[in-house]
Amino acid sequence: MTHSIKVTVHHAEGLEDVERMGKNDPYVQITTDLSDKHAFKKTSVKKNAGRKADWEENVTIDSFNPEHEHYLYVEILDSDVGIDPPVGFTAIPLAQVQQAPQHALKGEFQIYNAKGQEKGSIVLSIYILAGDSAAPNLSLQQVRGRTEIVSDQKHRIETLKRNEKVSDIGAAGAILAGLYGLKKAHDASKKPTHIEQ
Repeated sequence: MTHSIKVTVHHAEGLEDVERMGKNDPYVQITTDLSDKHAFKKTSVKKNAGRKADWEENVTIDSFNPEHEHYLYVEILDSDVGIDPPVGFTAIPLAQVQQAPQHALKGEFQIYNAKGQEKGSIVLSIYILAGDSAAPNLSLQQVRGRTEIVSDQKHRIETLKRNEKVSDIGAAGAILAGLYGLKKAHDASKKPTHIEQ
């Protein structure tokens, strides 16, 4: 039988500020399969939200195999020009949702920064659905959810962080090269013109 996962992304707080100028513009992406970059389901971007953001949005993972997929991988990124730097991440063991009444759990989950340090939390409602069934209309009591740092996801986040730094260095280099070119052009325009007679 096929399963799906419906996730309501409520809010996050206490996030690391990764924006050099201004505030974080965070969005959340969720998957059960880190190896497929197209499998991520995303929320909207919350402009200038900073260290706290409210979404109240639903994302659905249509194909979920509980025999082989044991985690819900959650990542918060800062929407930026170029590469989006990671704000935080976590891996949620899905066994706690499968063991919850009606396979539904509303929890506050710890978020970790790229160094693996605790940095904020996110509140999600997670429903595991069999077949084409709809999420039950439940009033879930929020609990403290279990999280883990999974090495594959941590490595992915570290790589995103490194790539973002390289992108920033490249952009700074391009700006400096452009400024140098402008200065050379400006200096050349100031040289007196000699007319030989």
